[in-house]
Amino acid sequence: MELVIDRNSLVNGLSLVQGIVERRNTVPILGHVLMESNADSLQLAATDLEVGIRTAVGCQSGKGGSITLNARKLFEIVREAAGDQVQLKSLEGDWVEIKCGRARFKMMGLDPRQFPAMPHQGEQKGQPTGKPVKAELDVAASVLAAMIDKTLFAVSADETRYNLSGVFVESPEPGIVIMAATDGHRLSMIRREIKNFSTQGGVIIPRKGISELRKLLDQEGDAEARLTFDGQLAWLKRGPTEISMRLVEGEFPDYRGVIPKHSRYEVKVPRDEILAAVRRVAIFSSERFHGVKLAFSAGSLTVSSTSPDLGEASDTIDVDFKGEDVSIGFNASYVTQALGVIPPESEVALGVTDEVSPGVITTPADSGFTYVVMPMRL
Repeated sequence: MELVIDRNSLVNGLSLVQGIVERRNTVPILGHVLMESNADSLQLAATDLEVGIRTAVGCQSGKGGSITLNARKLFEIVREAAGDQVQLKSLEGDWVEIKCGRARFKMMGLDPRQFPAMPHQGEQKGQPTGKPVKAELDVAASVLAAMIDKTLFAVSADETRYNLSGVFVESPEPGIVIMAATDGHRLSMIRREIKNFSTQGGVIIPRKGISELRKLLDQEGDAEARLTFDGQLAWLKRGPTEISMRLVEGEFPDYRGVIPKHSRYEVKVPRDEILAAVRRVAIFSSERFHGVKLAFSAGSLTVSSTSPDLGEASDTIDVDFKGEDVSIGFNASYVTQALGVIPPESEVALGVTDEVSPGVITTPADSGFTYVVMPMRL
């Protein structure tokens, strides 16, 4: 292979594949990017066996072929290079020469025949649990991106809880799509009306896959995006780039049963005020538990925290509250992350019952968004 390519185009292409490449792995080829050239384009591909990405970059090709190079080192070389064009040339023994401006690099690659196959359309991995889902979700990129933003943060980071390691997607009735995520301590759910979408059952999109999918939605403007589910796979194509992934196997918990049907009190408060108050008070919260207390009394909401090593902090907001005094403790991060995905300058409704019942956050700015958080004893 021998080609000349615009440096900025190559930087942009390589930046797309960085999120897929594993920093540490026992299979060296998984740290590489596969580069295949033809007459006028260079195909870049990366995979960790569960999630794969493929994109095309225009180039001037003198000789076609394929190579693999360490994805992160190649990205650093091209990003820091001074010239406007990059020249790649295959040498003997899987060595590759890279020239950019007056800089020259000689880099060792691996045999491209070792590069594993990416998850692809039509593939089935073993016997799927339950009935395989086959559906296409056609929606504006901005709508899908917003749905991901309002659920992804609540996905469990505990690798042992495999069925909580992604975002659940289902259509409880034709024309309705629901995304939900939980880590066992909080639940975030978003509901949208999407024409011509329906599924029999739901799927769990893995955390890493949906994170990379979210990045891709920022490409190509707000044109309609098509997210396809088929058996145990999902994929999304935007312009010259396609992401494919294997879905998480397992049963997602009954998220509807977690949402309280009724809260004793529902207190409305400006989103910006309570977010700022929780952030300020959380400075003095315990580093281990990161807890803050919300105390409701006639006409006010007091947010407070206590730390044996630092002291105490409190902040008070005027609210329209009538009833018996009630207080409840929450993890400050769980509250600020939920408030962070609600539009600024909007109003939020805090649903509370007592100190041991879950709290609920909703907003008139988005009637389809519901957030449930379990209390803490402080």
